[in-house]
Amino acid sequence: MGSDASPEETLSQPMVSVVLTAYKAEYSLPKALESALAQRTNFPIEILVSDDCSPDGARAIAKSYQQKNLGIIRVVERERNVGMQRNFYETFAMCRGKYIAWLDGDDYWTDPEKLSRQVAALEADPSINLCGHFVRWVVQGGPVFRERYPDLPPGRYTLSDLLRKCFIPAPSVVFRNGAQRNLPPWYLEVPLADWPVHVVSCLSGDILMLDGIMADYILNPESQCWGKGEQFWYELDARFYEHVESLVPEHRRLVRKEKGKRYQALSWLLQRQGDLRGSREAAVKAFLAPDGTDDLFPRTKMLLSSVVREALGRFNGSAS
Repeated sequence: MGSDASPEETLSQPMVSVVLTAYKAEYSLPKALESALAQRTNFPIEILVSDDCSPDGARAIAKSYQQKNLGIIRVVERERNVGMQRNFYETFAMCRGKYIAWLDGDDYWTDPEKLSRQVAALEADPSINLCGHFVRWVVQGGPVFRERYPDLPPGRYTLSDLLRKCFIPAPSVVFRNGAQRNLPPWYLEVPLADWPVHVVSCLSGDILMLDGIMADYILNPESQCWGKGEQFWYELDARFYEHVESLVPEHRRLVRKEKGKRYQALSWLLQRQGDLRGSREAAVKAFLAPDGTDDLFPRTKMLLSSVVREALGRFNGSAS
C-alpha cells in the first residue's frame, strides 16, 4: 500500500482531507470526485482516493483524475482487498488536514459550499468535534427514496444522542483529525465503518447538524450492508453495543438499555419468522442486558412469551 503522490505535489498543508474510499465504483467514482473538486473554499483541501483493489477500472479513473489535479488528489494503491473498515482506518492515518471529510465512492456532495460551511462552524466553536448535515436517499440508477434524512431538527447533539442511534449520514461528516486514533481494535471486526468513528469523535465534544441538504446518499443493492433486512440491522446494532460499552463507561446504563431494545426487537422478529429457539435466545439477552429495573416489564414479557412459545412449539413438533 502506498500513496501515489510526489513530495512536490503535497507541499501545501490542507485544511481538509477528503477521504474517498471505493470498491467496484467505476461508474459512480467520477461523480463523487467531481463533487469534491467542485467545493468552493478559501482554504486548501486534499482528496485521498483509496480504492480497495477493485476488479473494475476504478483505480485507473482515480489516477486519471490525479494527473489532472496534481497537488490535490492522492491515490492510495492497494495490492489486495483489505475490507471496508481497514480501508477507512489506514486512509485516515494518511490524512494531513486539520479536519477529515467522509465520502464514499457511491455517494456525492450536492452543495459546493458544504465544506466551507462546516469548517466555518468547527472553527467558530472548539467544543464541536463533528459537523454533519442532511442528505437525500437516492436509489442507485433510480428515484429519490427519501427527500431528507435524518428526521430530526438541525442543531447541537451529544454523545448520549449518538449512542441511541447512528443518525449522522456518512457523506455529511466532517470531524477533527486525530479522533480516529482512539478507535479500538474491534473497529476492524464489526462491519460498521461510521458509527464507531462518530463515537470516538464525540468523546470530548458535541455534534452540530447544519440545516440544509448537501449530499446524496446512494442506496446500492450490492453494498456490504444495504438491503440486508431488519434482522441484519438488529444483530449488527447489538454487536456494536456489546463492544462500545468499554469506550464509554460513563454511559454504561444507556448502552445496556439500548442493547436490550435491539435484542428485544430481534426476539419479536424471529418469533414472527418461526425461529422460536432464536427468539428465546435473543429474549434472554434482552432480559440480561439492561441495568436494574430498566425496561423490566417489556423484557420480562418478551422472555416469558418466547419461552412459552418455544415450549408449545416443541410440544407440537414445530420449534426450530
